Amino acid sequence: MKILKLELVLLDYDYPQVFIGYDLLGLSYICMVARLNGVEPVYLCVPVSPFRRGEICSGKIDLRQVFSNPEVGEFYWASPDSLEGDISIALASFSTCPQEYLADDGLIFNCEDEVANKAFELRSTVAYASLSVAEARHETRIRSWKLSEFLSIYQNVIKNLSRHAVKQVGKTIPRDETPYNTDVFGVSFGSFTVHLRSSDETDFLGENAVLKMAFDRLNQFIDTVSRPDDALIFLQSVQGHTASALIRLLNFLHENDCPLKHQWASPTMPESRSSTVRLSSARQVIELCRQRADIGVENIEITGIVDSADLSRSTWKIISGSDTMSGHIKPGADINLAGIVIGENYKFKCEEKVEEILGTGKEVKTIHLVSFEKVESSNLV
Repeated sequence: MKILKLELVLLDYDYPQVFIGYDLLGLSYICMVARLNGVEPVYLCVPVSPFRRGEICSGKIDLRQVFSNPEVGEFYWASPDSLEGDISIALASFSTCPQEYLADDGLIFNCEDEVANKAFELRSTVAYASLSVAEARHETRIRSWKLSEFLSIYQNVIKNLSRHAVKQVGKTIPRDETPYNTDVFGVSFGSFTVHLRSSDETDFLGENAVLKMAFDRLNQFIDTVSRPDDALIFLQSVQGHTASALIRLLNFLHENDCPLKHQWASPTMPESRSSTVRLSSARQVIELCRQRADIGVENIEITGIVDSADLSRSTWKIISGSDTMSGHIKPGADINLAGIVIGENYKFKCEEKVEEILGTGKEVKTIHLVSFEKVESSNLV
């Protein structure tokens, strides 16, 4: 008796009708429902070579041919309670598939869309990020610091796009919730491809609505990069930290001479969505952004108790709840800290910008005070 693991469902109707499994040696098996034992499906399985597996997955041969013209005269039976764990298969007593078990002519599959298949298999929103780095040209390889920096930048992009997308539909993401987090669950050759999935629990369909919005918005932006003026319009529409995060992603690709392909899918999508960043276009967008100081600036309001105000250095510090924030007066702003009373409540209107420390991937926030007003204690929310 052998043990299989589920690799890919090819046909699902109430339960998987046809699937691909693999054994401990990595050999693939095509398995189809041949009969029912009461209401439970009994699968007939046949081993296939990588070439035959490619033929069935690309629609070059139909399911009937796989069983009527097997590569080896071995067939197996499987009656699993579930396909989620080990699947035991037992050798059948025949070496030629009986006619009554053969599928109808013309049942073909196109399972080349690995990302959509993986989303369906995992019941989760997934993305494949392919980095065309020099060291991955001939093998699955990438500098560890480069991968670490990319994942940090990528997750920051997804976080900011998630928060912006949710805000656009009139909602917010509570501070203690992170429905946009992703986990790496694998890598593959083809540039250097990182496989990511939702970190959080999904609904009964395997969907993560917030992460879907973020992935979709990321691909929308990537699609505009080939049209730099449109990319600039996109960045102006999201502004603030979201724009900064996207610009840092382009900078990473430019500095590491690394085109990016981003492909994602959720379990209910019939096919994945894919977009690619070309370096020449990324460089043009970066240059346009350097000419626009307003991109990446977020307008924020801080209400709290002023802890310090240094006139000579034009610096200040304010305590808002459990947070202490500090910064400078915005260059050119027509304001003076001389009138501020230490220990009193004020509302500060500021511009916040996130900047990256070159070579580290770390971020620092700079906050510039634009205007302020005193707030009476009775008016505090």
